[in-house]
Amino acid sequence: MTAAPVRYWKRVTASVTRAVDRTDALQQRRPATAVPAAVARKYSDDQAGRLAGQISHAAFLAVFPMLLVLLTVVGIFLDGHRALQEDIVDSALRQFPVIGSDLRDNVHELTTGNTLALVIGLVWLAYGCTRLSRNSQVMMVAVWGIDRDDLPGFWHWIPRAAGFLAVLGVGFLAGGALSGLGAFGRLGSASAWVGLAASLAVNILMYWGAFSVLVRLPPGDSGVWPGAVVGGVGWTLLQFAGAELVSHQLRHLSNLYGTFATVLGLIWWIALGAMVTVFAAEVNVVLTRHLWPRSFRRERRSVGPPPGPLAGGAQGQPG
Repeated sequence: MTAAPVRYWKRVTASVTRAVDRTDALQQRRPATAVPAAVARKYSDDQAGRLAGQISHAAFLAVFPMLLVLLTVVGIFLDGHRALQEDIVDSALRQFPVIGSDLRDNVHELTTGNTLALVIGLVWLAYGCTRLSRNSQVMMVAVWGIDRDDLPGFWHWIPRAAGFLAVLGVGFLAGGALSGLGAFGRLGSASAWVGLAASLAVNILMYWGAFSVLVRLPPGDSGVWPGAVVGGVGWTLLQFAGAELVSHQLRHLSNLYGTFATVLGLIWWIALGAMVTVFAAEVNVVLTRHLWPRSFRRERRSVGPPPGPLAGGAQGQPG
């Protein structure tokens, strides 16, 4: 009674295995499929989801103090230039189009404090930015296979961290300002395409600068342009998809869910950006070192001593 179902299940399993093997062999024959498959496999081998989680956690710590300090600084140095203040702040918030308006409403409340609030914001910002730059550096070390002992010491790391944060800051403000052309139609019917192209160029340059400054890559492994293009395209699509989502679907969500939805939306948005960033870094390694084609199936590892003279009692150990 039980033999027939077992035989049927074995035939189904064998058929599925053969289909997977054929698909695996097919994807390895063409670069258009072999490269993405190799990147996905390396992403899994490097446990890149954990690396992306570390980056997104640090980025979340840096966002709110960054906005607090930005609002305070523009309020001090651009006092009396309300329109310019709003343009600068909107450029930063537009990098988070799903919850940018809610962030603005909540962060504005922090700017009504005294000097102590600014000092706390600066300390919080320094901590969050330090974590963000260090976690990003650790990600690059893991992706490129660099020995952690080869990381620069504290005083040599600080200039790279400052350069990394400067690249992100300029890129975020410029990219957000240019993406506003598409979000608000300031150039008429062509504004969406102009904003998309300009924001894409800035985002690609931002990723290239960030990848270049984080760590010193091994000799011959200096190709970061492919990942910069992938990261810039991915982040630009996130921006414009979010802008369209806000325009058509999410205008009244803040009235329904309040600050809770803002925080969850921010976490979700940053996590997506971190995943895009790590995936882009993996693209650089796969293409630079020509790590494709690769099978997307994991081979089973045998348990026990490896074959050869080192196995068993070759070193005087008991077999």
